[in-house]
Amino acid sequence: MNKFQKGYIPIWDLPIEQRIKQCQKFEVLGHKAEFTWKEAKEYYSNIYDCEVWINDIYEVHIQRGKKADWMIHEPSMKGLMDYVTIKRKDKKWIHDWRHFQLIKNELCGKEKEAIEIYPAESRLVDTANQYHLFVFPDKIPFGYLTRGVIKEEHKGGQGKAGQRAIE
Repeated sequence: MNKFQKGYIPIWDLPIEQRIKQCQKFEVLGHKAEFTWKEAKEYYSNIYDCEVWINDIYEVHIQRGKKADWMIHEPSMKGLMDYVTIKRKDKKWIHDWRHFQLIKNELCGKEKEAIEIYPAESRLVDTANQYHLFVFPDKIPFGYLTRGVIKEEHKGGQGKAGQRAIE
């Protein structure tokens, strides 16, 4: 996996008024919606006002701090967290934990911790092969307390020692 470079979204080529106008006509998986100007402006802010990073495999969007607040529901965490979305450039499904760890480390920091949510069915959004990480400003209060990485090839797990690019 290559290092990430800054990327962009083609909608950024348009003047801001045109971007919002384009967001007024929303379509996903054949479902169409018409947004008011205010709704489209909010949609643009939530979806497109972000950092974009790309490499040979992935496109990653990051909203940091206050820009991520639309996804942060705990008042005490507002302004403190980052929201990261990851998708393959070829649109195929993925779930390579090691790749997600490398993405988190490279783009958010090696000592930051993130979680991926498997939501209640009532909050499920499944419209793309896209994955969501919520990056905390500090260590989270659960999980392992010490590091443990097997460096040699072993049975019972996936991968080989050479696949782990951080040591």
